[in-house]
Amino acid sequence: MTEPIHILLVDDHPLMLLGIRAMLEDHPEIILDGTASDGAAAFAMAAELRPDVLLFDIVMPVMDGIELARKMRAELPGIALLALSSDTSIATLEPLLHIGIDGFLHKSCDEATLIAAIRSVADGYEYFGADIARLIERISLAKRPSDSLFTPRELDVIRLSCKGLQYKEIAGELHIKYLTVVTIKNNIFRKLGINNTVELVVYAIKKNLISL
Repeated sequence: MTEPIHILLVDDHPLMLLGIRAMLEDHPEIILDGTASDGAAAFAMAAELRPDVLLFDIVMPVMDGIELARKMRAELPGIALLALSSDTSIATLEPLLHIGIDGFLHKSCDEATLIAAIRSVADGYEYFGADIARLIERISLAKRPSDSLFTPRELDVIRLSCKGLQYKEIAGELHIKYLTVVTIKNNIFRKLGINNTVELVVYAIKKNLISL
């Protein structure tokens, strides 16, 4: 028989606490040890109860989720940290990744995803929702040196695009096929998560890939 998973739930919205509690009742292998409505109370309860998983919100009174995660990692590193929040901004996600949380889900996730995430982090694996994984990729790309993101040919296409050259003109300048330019430029857009040349120019200026 699989060992039960003990969790501590932290959220300052009573309806969210009630909803998740009701959801967990359908999964007897997951035992809710307790609930807290702020980070400070959650840390005190975690230190006493030592659950397997801390399921926590980010925006909370007294001590927010980021500070709670930081304190948990420093003092109670054996407890898996799973964030469940509607705040999925890069400004929030980046420090949590630096702290080393085990998972992050948006509050709009369904029951099956939540249960899968709880089980995964309890077993020692990371679990990030698909939307969160895309943000993590953007953060990773942004931290790498700009030139290392691109092949030499991609850098050529970027610089010529920023000079205002169209696809056929770039193809002629680089002595490559028109469709090759299309493919290269689409790859650049995909890497950066952008959709047009204007956004590419803004990026290139910020990263000093071109000079004005």
